[in-house]
Amino acid sequence: MAMGDLTAATPLQAAGEFWIRRLELAGLDGDLPEDEELEAEEIAERDAQRHHARQTVNAYQTALTLFLRWLEREGRTRAADLQPDDIVRYTRSLRRSSYDLSEAAQRRIASGDQPERLAVRTIHAYSRPLFGFLLMLEQAGALGFRAAVALVELKRFLPRLPAPSAPTPPDLRRLVAYYDKSQDANEDPQSRTALIRLRNAALLHLLFSTGARISEALSLNVGDVCRDRRVQSRAILQGKGRQEGTIFIRRHAEQALTQYLAARNWPAAGEALFESLDRRTAGMRLSRVSGWRIVHAAAEAVAAQTALEGKLDEAAMLRETSPHTFRHFVGFFLLNEGVALAEVSQILRHRSVEVTRSYYARYQDVQLQEVHDQFSADPNAE
Repeated sequence: MAMGDLTAATPLQAAGEFWIRRLELAGLDGDLPEDEELEAEEIAERDAQRHHARQTVNAYQTALTLFLRWLEREGRTRAADLQPDDIVRYTRSLRRSSYDLSEAAQRRIASGDQPERLAVRTIHAYSRPLFGFLLMLEQAGALGFRAAVALVELKRFLPRLPAPSAPTPPDLRRLVAYYDKSQDANEDPQSRTALIRLRNAALLHLLFSTGARISEALSLNVGDVCRDRRVQSRAILQGKGRQEGTIFIRRHAEQALTQYLAARNWPAAGEALFESLDRRTAGMRLSRVSGWRIVHAAAEAVAAQTALEGKLDEAAMLRETSPHTFRHFVGFFLLNEGVALAEVSQILRHRSVEVTRSYYARYQDVQLQEVHDQFSADPNAE
């Protein structure tokens, strides 16, 4: 199907499939073969060219699927059937605690469980992407009203989003060294076990040093961080929104990466920095799931030891640690050490200082008390 094939008589299901396909191909040549016909390296290259990350496309597809399911219940099957107030009525349904379009929720309700009200962010995630679908239909001349009208009404009706803020992270200085300390004295430095430990240690040190997102860290190649068998103190990566940014690799991360790359006999610059060592996927780029497991395993072990020391609150926070917690830790730590907000924003590669302020501009009580004691008025002072 082409854009010109969309008409008022087009089934909504077919129009939805066309919209999702457009999102998947944005930034690519539409005549390229399907992903399943490509090699792994070719798929990775295409992913780097796409305008939308796979997770974004999947989220939009979920939102569209739920909307089309609701429309079908309302008797809307063609583009011509759509009405300007459909999105608002759909969103009103989502805001009711007794209504959830997901199949899992319907099964729970059928079994007698009480439905839970959807979170405000979930309602936004299910509603706002639909404007793009309506806009596509309007551009094709298949919509009987202006998409902008529906968007204005939707914005008026959507519940207000809570101010974004990052959760206060635990102190990760003990966690980052977990794989450093797990070395067996009798370990063969060239063994697969040793290589796994060195890789895991290098990943934790890199996250701790740079505050990089896990997807950014795992997208790095050897040549991005290493020149002439020497790990650099800075590296350029492609971050969120395809924007290039600089990460800073401190001495402890340099050492961990050097040990890891030396154990790999200094691989070629084009090879993945962090590769899988699983027997089934050996040689492939480490996945996000595997990266999460590496962090989680270390956090669970450190949390168990922390709990034995009687620090139950800290242990509970450690058990919630994910790769993104390292990014939160860098932001909070730098701000509480007095680093300027604009500088922290640059280090974390946020699109604006306001993003940094809303997520991380909360300070520890000890720092606030120091400021309070230093600058508050003293009734006994003349």
